[in-house]
Amino acid sequence: MDFKTSSRVLLLCFLFSSTLFSEVPKDISFFNDKPRGISKDFYIYRYLKKPSTTSKEAWKLLGLTSRMSMKLFYAYANKLDEPGIKKVSKCLRMKLKPLLQSDDECLAIKFSPYLATQLSKEELKNVEKRLAKYKISKSLHVIYSDNPFKSMIEGDNELFFSIFNSVGSKYRAKFLDHEISKNKIKELEKSWKINSTIKYVITGRKLKNFNKSLIYVDRFAKTLSHKSLFFLGLNALQLRYKKLAMAFFDEAYKKAYYRMDKDKVLFWQFLVSKNIKYKIAIKKSSDINIYTLLSGMKNNRIMIAKAWEQHPTYDEKDPFAWEKLLNQTRGKTPKELEDIAQTYLYGSTLPIYSYLMEKASGYKDHYFPLPYKNFIEGEDNKRLALIMAIARQESRFMPSAISTSYALGMMQFMPFLAKSIAKEQHIQNFDLDDVFAPKTALGFANIHLDWLERSVYHPLFIAYAYNGGIGFTKRLLESGTFKKGAYEPFLSMELIHYDESRKYGKKVLANYIIYMQILGEPVSIYQLFEDLTEPSKTDRFRN
Repeated sequence: MDFKTSSRVLLLCFLFSSTLFSEVPKDISFFNDKPRGISKDFYIYRYLKKPSTTSKEAWKLLGLTSRMSMKLFYAYANKLDEPGIKKVSKCLRMKLKPLLQSDDECLAIKFSPYLATQLSKEELKNVEKRLAKYKISKSLHVIYSDNPFKSMIEGDNELFFSIFNSVGSKYRAKFLDHEISKNKIKELEKSWKINSTIKYVITGRKLKNFNKSLIYVDRFAKTLSHKSLFFLGLNALQLRYKKLAMAFFDEAYKKAYYRMDKDKVLFWQFLVSKNIKYKIAIKKSSDINIYTLLSGMKNNRIMIAKAWEQHPTYDEKDPFAWEKLLNQTRGKTPKELEDIAQTYLYGSTLPIYSYLMEKASGYKDHYFPLPYKNFIEGEDNKRLALIMAIARQESRFMPSAISTSYALGMMQFMPFLAKSIAKEQHIQNFDLDDVFAPKTALGFANIHLDWLERSVYHPLFIAYAYNGGIGFTKRLLESGTFKKGAYEPFLSMELIHYDESRKYGKKVLANYIIYMQILGEPVSIYQLFEDLTEPSKTDRFRN
Protein backbone atom coordinates (compact mmCIF):
# COMPACT_ATOMS: atom_id res chain seq x y z
CA MET A 1 0.00 0.00 0.00
CA ASP A 2 1.53 3.37 -1.03
CA PHE A 3 1.60 6.45 1.20
CA LYS A 4 -1.35 8.13 -0.57
CA THR A 5 -3.60 5.09 -0.21
CA SER A 6 -2.45 4.54 3.38
CA SER A 7 -3.36 8.10 4.34
CA ARG A 8 -6.83 7.63 2.83
CA VAL A 9 -7.39 4.49 4.89
CA LEU A 10 -6.32 6.23 8.09
CA LEU A 11 -8.72 9.06 7.36
CA LEU A 12 -11.59 6.62 6.80
CA CYS A 13 -10.94 4.86 10.08
CA PHE A 14 -11.61 8.08 11.95
CA LEU A 15 -14.90 8.69 10.16
CA PHE A 16 -16.83 6.03 12.03
CA SER A 17 -16.47 7.43 15.53
CA SER A 18 -19.65 9.52 15.07
CA THR A 19 -23.15 8.16 14.51
CA LEU A 20 -24.68 8.92 11.13
CA PHE A 21 -28.34 9.01 10.08
CA SER A 22 -29.41 5.58 11.31
CA GLU A 23 -28.72 1.88 11.02
CA VAL A 24 -31.02 -1.07 10.29
CA PRO A 25 -34.44 -0.14 11.77
CA LYS A 26 -34.85 -1.63 15.25
CA ASP A 27 -38.57 -2.25 14.91
CA ILE A 28 -41.41 -1.78 12.45
CA SER A 29 -42.52 1.53 13.98
CA PHE A 30 -39.54 3.11 12.18
CA PHE A 31 -41.61 3.10 8.96
CA ASN A 32 -44.74 4.81 10.33
CA ASP A 33 -43.83 8.40 9.44
CA LYS A 34 -41.61 7.72 6.41
CA PRO A 35 -42.80 8.74 2.92
CA ARG A 36 -43.30 6.06 0.29
CA GLY A 37 -40.44 5.80 -2.16
CA ILE A 38 -37.08 4.22 -2.90
CA SER A 39 -35.61 5.22 0.47
CA LYS A 40 -38.38 3.48 2.35
CA ASP A 41 -38.06 0.42 0.10
CA PHE A 42 -34.33 0.26 0.85
CA TYR A 43 -34.87 0.24 4.61
CA ILE A 44 -37.70 -2.28 4.23
CA TYR A 45 -35.24 -4.47 2.35
CA ARG A 46 -32.71 -4.15 5.16
CA TYR A 47 -35.36 -4.87 7.78
CA LEU A 48 -36.46 -8.00 5.92
CA LYS A 49 -32.87 -9.24 5.94
CA LYS A 50 -32.83 -9.24 9.75
CA PRO A 51 -33.10 -12.80 11.13
CA SER A 52 -35.63 -11.64 13.73
CA THR A 53 -38.15 -10.18 11.25
CA THR A 54 -41.43 -12.13 11.36
CA SER A 55 -43.87 -13.11 8.61
CA LYS A 56 -46.51 -10.89 10.23
CA GLU A 57 -44.19 -7.89 9.98
CA ALA A 58 -43.36 -8.74 6.38
CA TRP A 59 -47.05 -8.72 5.42
CA LYS A 60 -47.44 -5.27 7.00
CA LEU A 61 -44.40 -3.94 5.16
CA LEU A 62 -45.68 -5.31 1.85
CA GLY A 63 -48.42 -2.68 1.85
CA LEU A 64 -45.84 0.07 2.38
CA THR A 65 -43.63 -0.92 -0.54
CA SER A 66 -43.40 1.49 -3.45
CA ARG A 67 -41.47 -0.51 -6.07
CA MET A 68 -41.10 -4.28 -6.03
CA SER A 69 -37.63 -5.06 -7.39
CA MET A 70 -36.42 -8.65 -7.71
CA LYS A 71 -34.02 -8.05 -4.82
CA LEU A 72 -36.90 -6.94 -2.62
CA PHE A 73 -39.11 -9.79 -3.86
CA TYR A 74 -36.54 -12.38 -2.78
CA ALA A 75 -36.27 -10.73 0.63
CA TYR A 76 -40.06 -10.88 1.05
CA ALA A 77 -40.20 -14.48 -0.15
CA ASN A 78 -37.82 -15.50 2.63
CA LYS A 79 -40.15 -14.06 5.26
CA LEU A 80 -43.72 -14.44 4.01
CA ASP A 81 -45.57 -17.62 5.01
CA GLU A 82 -46.91 -18.06 1.48
CA PRO A 83 -45.88 -21.33 -0.28
CA GLY A 84 -46.59 -19.99 -3.78
CA ILE A 85 -44.30 -16.98 -3.36
CA LYS A 86 -41.60 -19.12 -1.80
CA LYS A 87 -41.74 -21.56 -4.69
CA VAL A 88 -41.47 -18.85 -7.36
CA SER A 89 -38.51 -17.36 -5.52
CA LYS A 90 -36.81 -20.72 -5.19
CA CYS A 91 -37.33 -21.59 -8.85
CA LEU A 92 -36.09 -18.24 -10.14
CA ARG A 93 -32.84 -18.62 -8.21
CA MET A 94 -32.10 -22.17 -9.34
CA LYS A 95 -29.04 -23.07 -11.41
CA LEU A 96 -29.69 -24.98 -14.63
CA LYS A 97 -28.89 -28.50 -13.37
CA PRO A 98 -31.18 -28.47 -10.29
CA LEU A 99 -33.81 -26.67 -12.38
CA LEU A 100 -33.92 -29.61 -14.80
CA GLN A 101 -34.41 -31.93 -11.82
CA SER A 102 -37.30 -29.86 -10.41
CA ASP A 103 -41.01 -30.29 -11.22
CA ASP A 104 -42.57 -29.05 -14.47
CA GLU A 105 -44.15 -25.99 -12.87
CA CYS A 106 -40.81 -24.82 -11.49
CA LEU A 107 -39.14 -25.50 -14.84
CA ALA A 108 -41.75 -23.36 -16.62
CA ILE A 109 -41.20 -20.47 -14.19
CA LYS A 110 -37.48 -20.16 -14.91
CA PHE A 111 -36.79 -21.78 -18.28
CA SER A 112 -36.03 -19.53 -21.26
CA PRO A 113 -34.70 -19.71 -24.83
CA TYR A 114 -31.33 -18.54 -23.49
CA LEU A 115 -31.13 -21.50 -21.09
CA ALA A 116 -32.25 -23.77 -23.93
CA THR A 117 -29.11 -22.90 -25.90
CA GLN A 118 -27.00 -24.42 -23.12
CA LEU A 119 -28.53 -27.90 -23.47
CA SER A 120 -27.91 -30.76 -25.87
CA LYS A 121 -30.53 -31.61 -28.48
CA GLU A 122 -31.69 -34.67 -26.51
CA GLU A 123 -31.95 -32.72 -23.24
CA LEU A 124 -33.92 -30.02 -25.01
CA LYS A 125 -36.35 -32.49 -26.57
CA ASN A 126 -37.08 -33.80 -23.10
CA VAL A 127 -37.66 -30.29 -21.76
CA GLU A 128 -39.99 -29.55 -24.69
CA LYS A 129 -42.15 -32.55 -23.79
CA ARG A 130 -42.35 -31.41 -20.17
CA LEU A 131 -43.34 -27.89 -21.21
CA ALA A 132 -45.66 -28.88 -24.06
CA LYS A 133 -48.61 -26.96 -22.58
CA TYR A 134 -46.58 -23.77 -22.21
CA LYS A 135 -45.98 -21.17 -24.90
CA ILE A 136 -42.20 -21.52 -24.72
CA SER A 137 -42.35 -25.04 -26.22
CA LYS A 138 -42.59 -23.57 -29.75
CA SER A 139 -39.29 -21.75 -29.27
CA LEU A 140 -37.60 -24.90 -27.96
CA HIS A 141 -38.63 -26.86 -31.04
CA VAL A 142 -36.92 -24.27 -33.24
CA ILE A 143 -33.72 -24.20 -31.17
CA TYR A 144 -33.10 -27.96 -31.35
CA SER A 145 -34.08 -28.23 -35.03
CA ASP A 146 -31.45 -29.06 -37.65
CA ASN A 147 -31.73 -25.54 -39.10
CA PRO A 148 -32.75 -23.09 -36.34
CA PHE A 149 -32.54 -20.06 -38.63
CA LYS A 150 -34.83 -21.56 -41.27
CA SER A 151 -37.33 -22.73 -38.64
CA MET A 152 -37.33 -19.31 -37.00
CA ILE A 153 -37.85 -17.43 -40.27
CA GLU A 154 -40.69 -19.71 -41.35
CA GLY A 155 -42.55 -19.13 -38.10
CA ASP A 156 -44.66 -16.12 -37.23
CA ASN A 157 -43.21 -12.82 -36.06
CA GLU A 158 -43.88 -13.55 -32.40
CA LEU A 159 -41.82 -16.73 -32.65
CA PHE A 160 -39.02 -14.85 -34.40
CA PHE A 161 -38.73 -12.23 -31.67
CA SER A 162 -39.10 -14.71 -28.80
CA ILE A 163 -36.05 -16.56 -30.12
CA PHE A 164 -33.81 -13.93 -31.69
CA ASN A 165 -34.15 -11.40 -28.88
CA SER A 166 -33.62 -13.98 -26.13
CA VAL A 167 -30.98 -16.52 -27.09
CA GLY A 168 -27.82 -14.53 -26.41
CA SER A 169 -25.05 -13.14 -28.59
CA LYS A 170 -23.02 -16.35 -29.00
CA TYR A 171 -25.97 -18.38 -30.26
CA ARG A 172 -27.08 -15.58 -32.60
CA ALA A 173 -23.59 -15.37 -34.13
CA LYS A 174 -23.31 -19.15 -34.54
CA PHE A 175 -26.78 -20.05 -35.85
CA LEU A 176 -28.76 -16.94 -36.82
CA ASP A 177 -26.33 -14.83 -38.84
CA HIS A 178 -27.99 -15.02 -42.25
CA GLU A 179 -29.53 -12.47 -44.55
CA ILE A 180 -33.30 -12.33 -44.55
CA SER A 181 -35.65 -11.17 -47.27
CA LYS A 182 -36.98 -7.67 -47.70
CA ASN A 183 -40.52 -9.03 -47.29
CA LYS A 184 -39.69 -10.59 -43.92
CA ILE A 185 -38.15 -7.31 -42.76
CA LYS A 186 -41.37 -5.53 -43.73
CA GLU A 187 -43.33 -7.97 -41.58
CA LEU A 188 -41.00 -7.62 -38.61
CA GLU A 189 -40.97 -3.83 -38.63
CA LYS A 190 -44.67 -3.81 -37.78
CA SER A 191 -43.77 -4.80 -34.23
CA TRP A 192 -42.07 -2.58 -31.64
CA LYS A 193 -39.96 -5.63 -30.74
CA ILE A 194 -37.85 -4.97 -33.83
CA ASN A 195 -36.12 -2.22 -31.83
CA SER A 196 -34.45 -4.86 -29.64
CA THR A 197 -33.50 -6.89 -32.71
CA ILE A 198 -31.88 -3.86 -34.34
CA LYS A 199 -29.89 -3.12 -31.19
CA TYR A 200 -28.66 -6.73 -30.79
CA VAL A 201 -27.59 -6.97 -34.43
CA ILE A 202 -25.79 -3.63 -34.71
CA THR A 203 -24.17 -3.32 -31.28
CA GLY A 204 -23.18 -7.01 -31.37
CA ARG A 205 -20.90 -6.24 -34.32
CA LYS A 206 -20.61 -9.94 -35.17
CA LEU A 207 -23.65 -10.55 -37.38
CA LYS A 208 -22.01 -9.60 -40.65
CA ASN A 209 -24.74 -11.18 -42.78
CA PHE A 210 -27.88 -10.34 -40.85
CA ASN A 211 -26.99 -6.67 -40.64
CA LYS A 212 -27.04 -6.39 -44.45
CA SER A 213 -30.78 -7.06 -44.35
CA LEU A 214 -31.39 -4.06 -42.10
CA ILE A 215 -30.91 -1.65 -45.00
CA TYR A 216 -34.45 -2.71 -46.01
CA VAL A 217 -36.03 -1.36 -42.83
CA ASP A 218 -38.42 1.46 -43.66
CA ARG A 219 -37.13 4.57 -41.89
CA PHE A 220 -40.68 5.91 -41.69
CA ALA A 221 -42.00 2.88 -39.78
CA LYS A 222 -43.93 4.14 -36.75
CA THR A 223 -42.57 1.37 -34.53
CA LEU A 224 -38.97 2.58 -34.77
CA SER A 225 -37.44 4.52 -31.89
CA HIS A 226 -34.90 7.31 -32.16
CA LYS A 227 -32.22 4.91 -30.94
CA SER A 228 -33.03 2.30 -33.59
CA LEU A 229 -33.00 4.86 -36.40
CA PHE A 230 -29.62 6.11 -35.22
CA PHE A 231 -28.23 2.55 -35.07
CA LEU A 232 -29.61 1.90 -38.56
CA GLY A 233 -27.74 4.98 -39.74
CA LEU A 234 -24.49 3.68 -38.26
CA ASN A 235 -25.15 0.27 -39.83
CA ALA A 236 -25.73 1.79 -43.27
CA LEU A 237 -22.56 3.83 -42.85
CA GLN A 238 -20.50 0.71 -42.08
CA LEU A 239 -21.97 -0.91 -45.20
CA ARG A 240 -20.93 2.20 -47.17
CA TYR A 241 -24.42 3.47 -47.90
CA LYS A 242 -23.73 7.06 -46.92
CA LYS A 243 -26.87 8.49 -48.51
CA LEU A 244 -29.04 5.93 -46.71
CA ALA A 245 -27.19 6.62 -43.45
CA MET A 246 -27.99 10.32 -43.73
CA ALA A 247 -31.65 9.49 -44.38
CA PHE A 248 -31.81 7.34 -41.24
CA PHE A 249 -30.09 10.13 -39.28
CA ASP A 250 -32.67 12.63 -40.53
CA GLU A 251 -35.48 10.54 -39.07
CA ALA A 252 -33.51 9.86 -35.89
CA TYR A 253 -33.19 13.62 -35.34
CA LYS A 254 -36.95 14.10 -35.72
CA LYS A 255 -37.73 11.41 -33.15
CA ALA A 256 -35.06 12.44 -30.64
CA TYR A 257 -36.49 13.96 -27.47
CA TYR A 258 -33.39 14.90 -25.48
CA ARG A 259 -31.12 17.66 -26.73
CA MET A 260 -28.06 15.46 -26.34
CA ASP A 261 -29.58 12.91 -28.71
CA LYS A 262 -30.29 15.62 -31.28
CA ASP A 263 -26.71 16.89 -30.96
CA LYS A 264 -25.45 13.32 -31.41
CA VAL A 265 -27.27 12.98 -34.74
CA LEU A 266 -26.05 16.37 -35.95
CA PHE A 267 -22.48 15.47 -35.01
CA TRP A 268 -22.65 12.28 -37.07
CA GLN A 269 -24.22 14.07 -40.00
CA PHE A 270 -21.31 16.47 -39.92
CA LEU A 271 -18.80 13.59 -39.71
CA VAL A 272 -20.34 11.95 -42.76
CA SER A 273 -21.05 14.98 -44.93
CA LYS A 274 -18.55 17.59 -43.65
CA ASN A 275 -21.37 20.08 -44.21
CA ILE A 276 -20.79 23.03 -41.89
CA LYS A 277 -24.54 23.57 -41.43
CA TYR A 278 -24.65 20.64 -39.00
CA LYS A 279 -21.83 22.10 -36.92
CA ILE A 280 -23.61 25.44 -36.82
CA ALA A 281 -26.79 23.67 -35.65
CA ILE A 282 -24.87 21.97 -32.81
CA LYS A 283 -23.54 25.33 -31.65
CA LYS A 284 -27.11 26.50 -31.12
CA SER A 285 -27.68 23.70 -28.62
CA SER A 286 -28.61 24.53 -25.03
CA ASP A 287 -26.93 21.36 -23.76
CA ILE A 288 -23.34 20.59 -22.80
CA ASN A 289 -22.15 17.21 -24.02
CA ILE A 290 -19.24 15.66 -25.89
CA TYR A 291 -20.78 16.63 -29.23
CA THR A 292 -21.12 20.31 -28.39
CA LEU A 293 -17.64 20.30 -26.81
CA LEU A 294 -16.12 18.68 -29.90
CA SER A 295 -17.86 21.23 -32.08
CA GLY A 296 -16.19 24.06 -30.19
CA MET A 297 -19.39 25.51 -28.74
CA LYS A 298 -18.76 28.28 -26.22
CA ASN A 299 -21.39 27.89 -23.52
CA ASN A 300 -21.77 30.92 -21.32
CA ARG A 301 -24.31 29.24 -19.07
CA ILE A 302 -21.92 27.05 -17.10
CA MET A 303 -22.51 27.93 -13.46
CA ILE A 304 -19.94 27.33 -10.72
CA ALA A 305 -21.84 27.54 -7.44
CA LYS A 306 -19.80 28.19 -4.29
CA ALA A 307 -20.77 28.08 -0.62
CA TRP A 308 -19.13 26.90 2.61
CA GLU A 309 -21.42 26.91 5.67
CA GLN A 310 -23.40 24.01 7.14
CA HIS A 311 -27.16 24.23 6.61
CA PRO A 312 -28.73 25.00 10.01
CA THR A 313 -31.53 22.42 9.85
CA TYR A 314 -31.17 20.10 6.83
CA ASP A 315 -29.36 16.78 7.36
CA GLU A 316 -27.77 16.00 4.00
CA LYS A 317 -27.15 12.40 5.16
CA ASP A 318 -30.87 11.66 5.60
CA PRO A 319 -32.32 9.96 2.49
CA PHE A 320 -35.87 10.62 3.64
CA ALA A 321 -35.18 14.35 3.87
CA TRP A 322 -34.00 14.36 0.25
CA GLU A 323 -36.99 12.33 -0.94
CA LYS A 324 -39.39 14.61 0.94
CA LEU A 325 -37.80 17.68 -0.64
CA LEU A 326 -38.08 16.15 -4.11
CA ASN A 327 -41.79 15.57 -3.56
CA GLN A 328 -42.27 19.16 -2.36
CA THR A 329 -40.66 20.64 -5.48
CA ARG A 330 -42.76 18.74 -8.01
CA GLY A 331 -45.03 21.02 -10.02
CA LYS A 332 -43.37 24.22 -8.81
CA THR A 333 -42.89 27.19 -11.14
CA PRO A 334 -39.36 28.33 -12.06
CA LYS A 335 -39.68 31.30 -9.69
CA GLU A 336 -40.84 29.05 -6.85
CA LEU A 337 -37.92 26.67 -7.51
CA GLU A 338 -35.44 29.55 -7.40
CA ASP A 339 -36.90 30.76 -4.11
CA ILE A 340 -36.59 27.28 -2.59
CA ALA A 341 -33.06 26.95 -3.99
CA GLN A 342 -31.90 30.11 -2.22
CA THR A 343 -32.76 28.55 1.13
CA TYR A 344 -30.23 25.77 0.40
CA LEU A 345 -27.28 27.96 -0.59
CA TYR A 346 -24.97 26.44 2.00
CA GLY A 347 -21.87 24.31 1.65
CA SER A 348 -23.55 21.18 2.96
CA THR A 349 -26.55 21.59 0.64
CA LEU A 350 -24.83 23.03 -2.42
CA PRO A 351 -25.91 20.03 -4.53
CA ILE A 352 -29.57 20.78 -3.74
CA TYR A 353 -29.15 24.44 -4.64
CA SER A 354 -27.46 23.53 -7.94
CA TYR A 355 -30.08 20.92 -8.84
CA LEU A 356 -33.02 23.24 -8.18
CA MET A 357 -31.47 26.16 -10.06
CA GLU A 358 -30.83 23.93 -13.09
CA LYS A 359 -34.40 22.71 -12.98
CA ALA A 360 -35.69 26.28 -12.67
CA SER A 361 -33.79 27.23 -15.84
CA GLY A 362 -35.36 24.39 -17.79
CA TYR A 363 -31.92 22.73 -17.74
CA LYS A 364 -30.45 25.51 -19.89
CA ASP A 365 -28.12 26.60 -17.08
CA HIS A 366 -25.56 23.93 -16.22
CA TYR A 367 -24.20 23.88 -12.70
CA PHE A 368 -20.79 22.39 -11.99
CA PRO A 369 -20.26 22.89 -8.28
CA LEU A 370 -17.33 21.56 -6.27
CA PRO A 371 -19.09 20.43 -3.10
CA TYR A 372 -17.18 18.74 -0.29
CA LYS A 373 -13.90 19.54 -2.06
CA ASN A 374 -12.26 20.01 1.35
CA PHE A 375 -12.72 16.29 2.03
CA ILE A 376 -10.36 15.33 -0.81
CA GLU A 377 -7.64 17.93 -0.41
CA GLY A 378 -4.21 16.83 -1.58
CA GLU A 379 -5.45 15.13 -4.73
CA ASP A 380 -4.19 16.31 -8.11
CA ASN A 381 -6.59 18.04 -10.48
CA LYS A 382 -7.05 14.96 -12.66
CA ARG A 383 -8.30 12.87 -9.73
CA LEU A 384 -10.42 15.72 -8.37
CA ALA A 385 -11.99 16.35 -11.81
CA LEU A 386 -12.65 12.63 -12.24
CA ILE A 387 -14.36 12.28 -8.86
CA MET A 388 -16.47 15.37 -9.50
CA ALA A 389 -17.34 14.14 -13.01
CA ILE A 390 -18.50 10.77 -11.69
CA ALA A 391 -20.38 12.22 -8.71
CA ARG A 392 -22.23 14.69 -10.92
CA GLN A 393 -23.42 11.89 -13.18
CA GLU A 394 -24.11 9.37 -10.44
CA SER A 395 -26.18 11.48 -8.08
CA ARG A 396 -25.80 15.20 -8.80
CA PHE A 397 -23.66 15.11 -5.63
CA MET A 398 -26.60 14.18 -3.39
CA PRO A 399 -25.03 12.50 -0.31
CA SER A 400 -28.16 10.51 0.58
CA ALA A 401 -29.21 9.41 -2.92
CA ILE A 402 -30.53 5.84 -3.28
CA SER A 403 -31.11 4.27 -6.71
CA THR A 404 -33.73 1.70 -7.66
CA SER A 405 -30.99 -0.96 -7.49
CA TYR A 406 -30.04 0.34 -3.99
CA ALA A 407 -26.79 1.98 -5.06
CA LEU A 408 -26.01 4.36 -2.23
CA GLY A 409 -24.80 7.87 -1.63
CA MET A 410 -23.11 10.53 -3.65
CA MET A 411 -20.85 8.04 -5.41
CA GLN A 412 -23.60 5.39 -5.73
CA PHE A 413 -21.80 2.41 -4.26
CA MET A 414 -23.57 -0.91 -4.44
CA PRO A 415 -23.85 -2.38 -0.92
CA PHE A 416 -21.58 -5.33 -1.72
CA LEU A 417 -18.81 -3.01 -2.97
CA ALA A 418 -19.11 -0.64 -0.01
CA LYS A 419 -18.90 -3.59 2.40
CA SER A 420 -15.95 -5.03 0.50
CA ILE A 421 -13.97 -1.79 0.68
CA ALA A 422 -14.76 -1.40 4.38
CA LYS A 423 -13.64 -4.98 5.06
CA GLU A 424 -10.44 -4.68 3.04
CA GLN A 425 -9.54 -1.48 4.86
CA HIS A 426 -10.27 -3.07 8.27
CA ILE A 427 -12.92 -0.47 9.13
CA GLN A 428 -14.72 -1.48 12.31
CA ASN A 429 -18.49 -1.18 12.92
CA PHE A 430 -19.23 -0.25 9.33
CA ASP A 431 -22.90 0.26 8.43
CA LEU A 432 -24.29 0.96 4.96
CA ASP A 433 -25.68 4.28 6.19
CA ASP A 434 -22.09 5.42 6.65
CA VAL A 435 -21.88 5.79 2.86
CA PHE A 436 -24.29 8.74 3.09
CA ALA A 437 -21.54 10.83 4.72
CA PRO A 438 -19.68 12.80 2.00
CA LYS A 439 -16.32 12.14 3.65
CA THR A 440 -16.87 8.41 3.57
CA ALA A 441 -18.25 8.37 0.03
CA LEU A 442 -15.31 10.36 -1.31
CA GLY A 443 -12.80 8.29 0.66
CA PHE A 444 -14.25 5.06 -0.71
CA ALA A 445 -14.30 6.52 -4.23
CA ASN A 446 -10.63 7.42 -3.98
CA ILE A 447 -9.72 3.90 -2.91
CA HIS A 448 -11.89 2.34 -5.64
CA LEU A 449 -10.42 4.61 -8.32
CA ASP A 450 -6.90 3.68 -7.17
CA TRP A 451 -7.85 0.08 -7.89
CA LEU A 452 -9.52 0.77 -11.26
CA GLU A 453 -6.59 2.84 -12.46
CA ARG A 454 -4.28 -0.14 -12.17
CA SER A 455 -5.97 -1.42 -15.32
CA VAL A 456 -7.47 1.58 -17.15
CA TYR A 457 -6.05 5.09 -17.34
CA HIS A 458 -8.34 7.05 -19.67
CA PRO A 459 -11.32 8.87 -18.07
CA LEU A 460 -13.76 7.26 -20.53
CA PHE A 461 -12.60 3.72 -19.75
CA ILE A 462 -12.50 4.50 -16.03
CA ALA A 463 -16.12 5.65 -16.35
CA TYR A 464 -17.08 2.37 -18.07
CA ALA A 465 -15.36 0.41 -15.32
CA TYR A 466 -16.98 2.45 -12.54
CA ASN A 467 -20.42 1.90 -14.07
CA GLY A 468 -20.25 -1.60 -15.53
CA GLY A 469 -17.33 -3.14 -13.68
CA ILE A 470 -13.73 -3.84 -14.63
CA GLY A 471 -14.70 -7.22 -16.13
CA PHE A 472 -17.17 -5.57 -18.49
CA THR A 473 -14.53 -3.03 -19.54
CA LYS A 474 -11.90 -5.73 -20.09
CA ARG A 475 -14.26 -7.74 -22.33
CA LEU A 476 -15.21 -4.58 -24.21
CA LEU A 477 -11.63 -3.62 -24.99
CA GLU A 478 -10.51 -7.16 -25.82
CA SER A 479 -13.43 -7.59 -28.25
CA GLY A 480 -11.77 -5.36 -30.84
CA THR A 481 -13.35 -2.00 -30.10
CA PHE A 482 -11.55 1.35 -30.09
CA LYS A 483 -9.12 0.43 -32.85
CA LYS A 484 -7.91 2.84 -35.50
CA GLY A 485 -10.31 3.01 -38.41
CA ALA A 486 -13.06 4.98 -40.11
CA TYR A 487 -15.14 7.06 -37.69
CA GLU A 488 -13.17 5.82 -34.68
CA PRO A 489 -13.18 6.20 -31.72
CA PHE A 490 -16.68 7.65 -32.07
CA LEU A 491 -18.14 4.52 -33.67
CA SER A 492 -17.00 2.32 -30.79
CA MET A 493 -18.45 4.79 -28.28
CA GLU A 494 -21.85 4.65 -29.98
CA LEU A 495 -21.93 0.86 -30.20
CA ILE A 496 -21.43 0.03 -26.53
CA HIS A 497 -24.04 -2.66 -26.02
CA TYR A 498 -25.33 -1.58 -22.61
CA ASP A 499 -27.46 1.54 -22.92
CA GLU A 500 -26.61 2.78 -19.44
CA SER A 501 -22.84 2.40 -19.85
CA ARG A 502 -22.91 3.97 -23.33
CA LYS A 503 -24.62 7.11 -22.08
CA TYR A 504 -22.77 7.15 -18.77
CA GLY A 505 -19.33 7.14 -20.36
CA LYS A 506 -20.12 10.08 -22.61
CA LYS A 507 -21.64 12.10 -19.76
CA VAL A 508 -18.72 11.52 -17.40
CA LEU A 509 -16.18 12.37 -20.09
CA ALA A 510 -17.92 15.70 -20.82
CA ASN A 511 -18.08 16.45 -17.08
CA TYR A 512 -14.37 15.64 -16.75
CA ILE A 513 -13.40 18.03 -19.55
CA ILE A 514 -15.41 20.85 -17.97
CA TYR A 515 -14.10 20.25 -14.45
CA MET A 516 -10.50 20.23 -15.68
CA GLN A 517 -11.19 23.61 -17.24
CA ILE A 518 -12.79 24.90 -14.02
CA LEU A 519 -9.78 23.70 -12.02
CA GLY A 520 -7.45 25.69 -14.26
CA GLU A 521 -5.94 22.73 -16.11
CA PRO A 522 -7.78 22.52 -19.43
CA VAL A 523 -7.24 19.37 -21.48
CA SER A 524 -7.13 18.94 -25.23
CA ILE A 525 -10.48 17.43 -26.18
CA TYR A 526 -9.12 16.14 -29.45
CA GLN A 527 -6.13 14.51 -27.75
CA LEU A 528 -8.47 12.72 -25.32
CA PHE A 529 -10.31 11.17 -28.25
CA GLU A 530 -7.15 10.36 -30.22
CA ASP A 531 -5.73 8.53 -27.20
CA LEU A 532 -8.68 6.12 -27.16
CA THR A 533 -7.20 4.17 -30.08
CA GLU A 534 -3.73 4.08 -28.47
CA PRO A 535 -3.74 1.17 -25.97
CA SER A 536 -0.48 2.21 -24.33
CA LYS A 537 -2.14 5.46 -23.25
CA THR A 538 -5.43 4.06 -22.02
CA ASP A 539 -5.33 0.55 -20.57
CA ARG A 540 -3.28 -2.57 -19.83
CA PHE A 541 -5.71 -5.03 -21.44
CA ARG A 542 -4.61 -4.33 -25.01
CA ASN A 543 -0.86 -3.87 -24.45
